[in-house]
Amino acid sequence: MLVTYIRTIISTAGHVSCVFVLFGSNLLINVIDGTARSIVKVISTVTLAQIEQDSRIPHAERVRTFQDDHDDLIVSREGTGASENGKLGPNQVMNEQETLKKTVAYAKEKYPEFSSSSMDILGNEKKLKELATNLICNELGGDDPSLLSDDFQFLFPVVGPLTKTQFCEAFTKFKVREAFPTSSANFYNFKIDPLEPNRIWFFSRSAYEHLGTLNFGPSKFPATNKRICLPPQCFSMSFNPEGKCYKLTGGYNVDRSVGDTEGLGGMFGIIHALGLMKLPFPEGRPWKRSLMWEAFTLRVPQIIDDWKAVLKVAPELKSEEKPKSQ
Repeated sequence: MLVTYIRTIISTAGHVSCVFVLFGSNLLINVIDGTARSIVKVISTVTLAQIEQDSRIPHAERVRTFQDDHDDLIVSREGTGASENGKLGPNQVMNEQETLKKTVAYAKEKYPEFSSSSMDILGNEKKLKELATNLICNELGGDDPSLLSDDFQFLFPVVGPLTKTQFCEAFTKFKVREAFPTSSANFYNFKIDPLEPNRIWFFSRSAYEHLGTLNFGPSKFPATNKRICLPPQCFSMSFNPEGKCYKLTGGYNVDRSVGDTEGLGGMFGIIHALGLMKLPFPEGRPWKRSLMWEAFTLRVPQIIDDWKAVLKVAPELKSEEKPKSQ
């Protein structure tokens, strides 16, 4: 029993020491980070050295339904409450087909430009899938910019929003098809958004084989002949009444335990999985927990769990030791 207590005390002391080191380091880093950002902000303001992308607002939903305080548009499946086998609380599972009927009717009345368009895309999953497939077959619009609206935005987890011109230029510079001639994005599960009926969502589980030179900024990486798989990623395309894509989102990893990228999506994931270079910014590297996260969501709870375990078995250990002492 005494050994168990001593072992837990030593472990607790170690955890507490780590918490202080992590907290102190985080405090110092925040001071340096805050000071640097303040100085940069002053310099940028004085010299007018502004970042254009920072002033670009990402496109929000252009077809709004339940967001406008119209919860009555959502039809839920009965018996899908949050607890007690679906009997308790508000229903949690949507009846997609019935909800879509309501949101489309509402949207057609609120957004007549969609109703008057010959494209008829609102709630039309077949049409939206055709438009999305056409984009995919033209390198997401890189091969045929006419498929993209003039106000198109490309929005990935840490990249963008890029304009139509910026997206097409960047795509051309990467020369993805030359570097990965046999690559397959493996897009699947195309589903219309029942709450935003001009938008379609889908997934990708890409496989790449590096058989040609990859251009990444000023760097050129010759073929490594490596084959890599990316984790499942979520994409979406939003279309205007003319059937042109005005927002493309993607690269959002939905399972960091899958694939060869340690959770990175998009081009950053490819670069990392191939081992071509270590990108000099954290956004281009696999996720690493922050100092404060480790200190207060891992170390402190671990101390509590350790002592709970000791106190739980303490009576049993005492009862086992009594006969020995007798």
